[in-house]
Amino acid sequence: MPYEWHEHTSDIRVRISASTLEELFSDALHAMTELLGPELMERCDKKTCRMSLQADDPTSLLIDFLNEALLQTLTEKTAYLDITLEKLTVNEISAVLCGIPYFSLRRDIKAATYHEADVKMNTGGKWETTIVFDL
Repeated sequence: MPYEWHEHTSDIRVRISASTLEELFSDALHAMTELLGPELMERCDKKTCRMSLQADDPTSLLIDFLNEALLQTLTEKTAYLDITLEKLTVNEISAVLCGIPYFSLRRDIKAATYHEADVKMNTGGKWETTIVFDL
């Protein structure tokens, strides 16, 4: 046989650093939306999505939040560009996402993964993490 099959993991990583936990969540949502590359519809009414989640720690909360936002993005065919945080602690989030319908996405994302994710405050007082998106 002139060739061999090898499993390959297709992913992309983003490193995020922010002054506040709120900024970290917002920046992570924007990074995911940018990665999706939506072709937005013009002259459309904005759509909103409300979500409330709880998790054991801020890392799980962020990954769960991104995956829920991804699910809503795909099922509602809406690119969520803005977030209004009603409540955010290290283990709970209540937010309203606001977005614009899209025609298509430039890239498919299967999920935000827990691999390499570790939301923490660094020695400089900034919140940071790495997010690996499975493509």
